[in-house]
Amino acid sequence: MSVHTISLLSFIIVISFISKSSANSENSFYYFCDQNNDRGNYTANSNYATNLNNLLSTLTSNTKINYGFYNSSYGQNTDKVNAIGLCRGDIKPEECRGCLDQAKANLTQLCPNRKEAIGWYQDEKCMLRYSDRYIFGHNETGPAYYMWNMNNATNADKFNGVVNNLLDTLRSKAALGDSRRKYGEGNAVVPSNKTVYGVVQCTPDLSEEECDSCLVESIKVLPSCCNDKIGARIVRPSCYLRYETSFLFYDPSAQSPSPSPSLTPSSPKGDAPSPSPSLLPPPAPAPKNNDIPSPLSLPPSSSLTPSSEGT
Repeated sequence: MSVHTISLLSFIIVISFISKSSANSENSFYYFCDQNNDRGNYTANSNYATNLNNLLSTLTSNTKINYGFYNSSYGQNTDKVNAIGLCRGDIKPEECRGCLDQAKANLTQLCPNRKEAIGWYQDEKCMLRYSDRYIFGHNETGPAYYMWNMNNATNADKFNGVVNNLLDTLRSKAALGDSRRKYGEGNAVVPSNKTVYGVVQCTPDLSEEECDSCLVESIKVLPSCCNDKIGARIVRPSCYLRYETSFLFYDPSAQSPSPSPSLTPSSPKGDAPSPSPSLLPPPAPAPKNNDIPSPLSLPPSSSLTPSSEGT
């Protein structure tokens, strides 16, 4: 699979696995289509297309969900579509639904006729994925990408140690979450008395062990991709981690969810209107933290290489 690089202002965009990026700071959208067409295509007037439109248009319709996780299916047999919508744990319900509404219109437009696709929108405030295969409760580490800040930390060894300890603490917290939210956020003081802020998250349909495993693999990658960097993130379908120094990128006032969790994917019933297509927002200046994206290749027990990872 080929890798293409495009420059936009000072921000580098990497396109791979038929993935493309819109480097628009708060409106950035990183997405992956099924390049090898393993899942096949659907046609515009097919049952699969109808089911996909119905599923995406109703995915966030349950306004009682205030924990940012939507998992649902629509259709029967080979025309059945499965979808997951996940918002970062600090994102408020209304903002979460708005993010996913924008993501679903963009993803179907940017991956036309593909049965499987995944995208992260608004600086990873939300993730949307869908497929004709069963995607619930599986630890999936690809496709994935990582990004890093161009600036190096002072007293790097101590800095890296503080970051690793912080992420390990948050990893344990996230893995112990329930079927509504597996999320951890926190901060620590690094050399030069600066604060490093961190977030880790798993899709809450994972078990404690699967969540822990996904995050452990991501933390292990940091020395290979982002060593000594004052900010970095690793983004996968099943888990996410990010840290930034002197840069609070999440809302620490977010409240814990209150409704009882739903342990199985819901299935919307009846017809629903198809989402209206919308274009990606226009380019904007590069993010303040100067993060650079790169595709991620993480086969088990192997070294990191700059190529995209499949599912």
